[in-house]
Amino acid sequence: MPAPARYFPVDAGPLRMQAGLQRFPVELGNGPADRRFFQRDDEHPRYVAAKAKLVARGDAAGRRHAVSRADRGEDRAHAAVLTWIDATLARELEAPPLSPEAPLSAYDLRLRDLQEDAAVIYRDPSGHERAILVSVYFPSGWRPETILGASFASIHAPVPDFADHPKAAVSMVRAMIERGPYLRFVWTVCADDELDHHPEHGRRTPWSAATGGFLRVERQLTIPFPEVDASLFLIRTYLYPFASLDGAQRSILARAVAAMPTTIRRYKGLEGHEATIARLLRAA
Repeated sequence: MPAPARYFPVDAGPLRMQAGLQRFPVELGNGPADRRFFQRDDEHPRYVAAKAKLVARGDAAGRRHAVSRADRGEDRAHAAVLTWIDATLARELEAPPLSPEAPLSAYDLRLRDLQEDAAVIYRDPSGHERAILVSVYFPSGWRPETILGASFASIHAPVPDFADHPKAAVSMVRAMIERGPYLRFVWTVCADDELDHHPEHGRRTPWSAATGGFLRVERQLTIPFPEVDASLFLIRTYLYPFASLDGAQRSILARAVAAMPTTIRRYKGLEGHEATIARLLRAA
């Protein structure tokens, strides 16, 4: 299998928490991988093993993976999304996903063997949207178990500046459901290459103990299902050691961390560690 795709969505200027939606696909130097919704690469065994470990220790059902079926509208949304997933996997992957033993749901049957996490947002006839699927094994510092049934705005309320722009949430949900598909990236830096950064149950090396640093990138895709008022949200996490970045990229990353607004630095858990991050980037 190929090496993981390489993405560097970092700008040297101050980071702003914004939608940053791009019409998918976007050619970013990774060939066919950039045009695939689901990417399978030579790190696939690591991702699947990490998901299996979380299931085995009881961290999956209700915490990392949960499905709502409150009414017929939600059922129709699930049916449309699952049909799309099956067709897309058949088109993009040479081998279908392996079926797990005792799958947690029809989604888990398909997603457990993939490197992506997923969520589904549904908008009911009254115009209120909510998460009706959560299948997130590798969160970047947040709690997947809290979002089933939550609105898009409440899910993102902890994000700096998000609550100050309520119309942006409405516009983004409309775009996710009615248009697209779209691609966006989010990034941070961390002191380890652990996939699971759940605040309580994950493993995370403190910067005080860091021997190296990593650029953590999420490739996020939104797929619209306007006929059932829903959107599928795919998240693929990549971890790039600082040493794998070229000199120009390390320089841009150092300047981006230094220029990051305090509120965002605090939200990402980087406040007070700027000197350590700069040192690790210079030493890479």
